[in-house]
Amino acid sequence: MSTQITMKKLAELAGVSRGTVDKVLNGRPGVKAETKKKVLEIAKALHYQPNILGKALVSREPVKIGIILTPEYNPFVLEMLEGIRRAEREYTVFNLEISVRMLTALEPAEQISILNELKMNGVQGIALFPIDDDRVRQLVNTFIKEGIAVITFNSRAEGINSLCFVGQNHIKGGAATAGLLQKLLPMGGEIGVIISSHSLSCHEDRLSGFQDRIQRKNSGLTVIGIKENQDQEDRAFELTLEYCSRYPNLSGIYITSGGVMGCARALAITGKSPRVKLVCHDVTPEAKKLLADGTLDFAIDQGPQTQGYQLVKVLFEYLVKKQQPEPWIEIPIGIITEDLL
Repeated sequence: MSTQITMKKLAELAGVSRGTVDKVLNGRPGVKAETKKKVLEIAKALHYQPNILGKALVSREPVKIGIILTPEYNPFVLEMLEGIRRAEREYTVFNLEISVRMLTALEPAEQISILNELKMNGVQGIALFPIDDDRVRQLVNTFIKEGIAVITFNSRAEGINSLCFVGQNHIKGGAATAGLLQKLLPMGGEIGVIISSHSLSCHEDRLSGFQDRIQRKNSGLTVIGIKENQDQEDRAFELTLEYCSRYPNLSGIYITSGGVMGCARALAITGKSPRVKLVCHDVTPEAKKLLADGTLDFAIDQGPQTQGYQLVKVLFEYLVKKQQPEPWIEIPIGIITEDLL
């Protein structure tokens, strides 16, 4: 069984001091050519790897990363935050500093302001839930050119040259929702859709997958409206009331965003539940409660705590361990019903 070679052992085998080995491995001057060649040949033969984590432990300069989340009124974000804090507890020993910022609204100007603030604070890495806006793309790509490591998560952003994307295949998630809803409504029916924002690609992708599956399979389902709620429960309540009022034959509500409790309240007031099927994304505490009482038929889970943890892990491994991440760290699609709580 082989053991990892240390710098001390490498120095002993080469017959030189640790200081000399350190100079050779870090490309510093002051070492004779023949000594340098000898140290490098031994290091190569023994597959020497520097103790990066050990260096991080004694480093005086902290590694700073910033994470930008969507507004905290979406319970999904709070679940992500739990995963971030768990990773923070694990990696803080390596002198890792994490600055978490939450948007107050899904507005490009605010995200740009936070990005600039993080840069001013000297972050070396940023995890970003990107708003689909040219100004955001241009600024982030400028940061990347300047050497700041950027990863995106949850919502894919075309045109941003990020290290990787952490999140689900939302087109598949939307298609899975359509397929399950078809089984709940085998005779077809009218479906009202509520999405968070057209400026977030994750919701557009869910909608695209949902509509494409309906059309391809001749499901008999008809989308009678697509309305935005910006993840807000009160707005979801208003929109669901509108659907119930305008469409007496309404068969289902598909909410791709936060605010499912608002939909449930509206269906209860109008007496439409459980006849009108309710489906959503994200297994938040509110969704679990609605699944348990039968108001919510199923929820698509995207592992928010896992996502949050991965953001810190990926940036740590890239900035400290120098490990290049995979282009897409895909979070599996989970389908949760009352029986799986």
